[in-house]
Amino acid sequence: MAMTARPMASGEFQHALWSMAAVSRRTGIGQHTLRAWERRFGVPKPMRLPSGHRRYTDEQIEHLGLVAQALSLGHRAGDVVPLSPQRLQSLLDRERARAVPEPAWETQVLDRARGFDREAIVCSLGQACAGLGVRAFLRDRLVPLAVAAGDAWAAGRLAIAHEHFLTEILEDTLRGLRSPLEHSARGRPVLLTTLPGERHALGVQMAALTIALTGRRVRVLGVETPVEEVGAAAAALEAVGVGVSVSAGADPREVVPALASLRRAVPERTRVWVGGSGVGALARLHPAVTRVATLQELEHELEGLAHRDSSAPSAA
Repeated sequence: MAMTARPMASGEFQHALWSMAAVSRRTGIGQHTLRAWERRFGVPKPMRLPSGHRRYTDEQIEHLGLVAQALSLGHRAGDVVPLSPQRLQSLLDRERARAVPEPAWETQVLDRARGFDREAIVCSLGQACAGLGVRAFLRDRLVPLAVAAGDAWAAGRLAIAHEHFLTEILEDTLRGLRSPLEHSARGRPVLLTTLPGERHALGVQMAALTIALTGRRVRVLGVETPVEEVGAAAAALEAVGVGVSVSAGADPREVVPALASLRRAVPERTRVWVGGSGVGALARLHPAVTRVATLQELEHELEGLAHRDSSAPSAA
């Protein structure tokens, strides 16, 4: 017998709770499917606001993420949705143990970049995205690929021409994935850029897609935008935040004071985030500049804002 969603008791608002729209964006599982599973299996069993809107916990989102992984491996919803997180994890562990080892996907793409084989790279990216969904594709394929390309270049295993060739394809792919999401985006926008002297734009494009997946508007200002102009744009657009991407080659002695200047240039209510492969080397940041080490942390920052920003999207 299907279980019904229970009303939320007083005192439960202190915990992090997520709307159905947020759960759908974070797991890749459609809202219609979530409702169908709730009716048929009693999973997930959301809490209910006094208004009747559904709200889900972090634990339920993690459970649904395991379900999504099992479905991607070919399991039927009726077999895996009712399973506990522990049994799902055991199932996934067994599947991975039986998997036949193959050359790392990143290695295959880098080999194709060395041959300037654009068609093969685009095909590999498209197949991976179709199989994983956009969010998992970004997290589990594009981010590791970018790291692998940077490491290969630093070790002399990838020429500059090959790295630039691959980066151009990745940026095109990220823009193409973001474009269909922009027509339904809502809320005060996030502006993205790099500081003067930082020419690497891949981190900006990854962050832009992540923001679009949360349903919030994003405006990419390109690279090397002067701090004063970023501040003016943030004021004109009433931006909820400004994100800055920093590559591993950036000099922290230049980046840290530039971020402090940026914090002073943007309106007080506008948040400032810094991320990218070089963020770990930054010390003594301005107290109002938030370090965002991963795209998942950026997504959580934005999901948290959605609870407080009345113009951000929400759904039953």
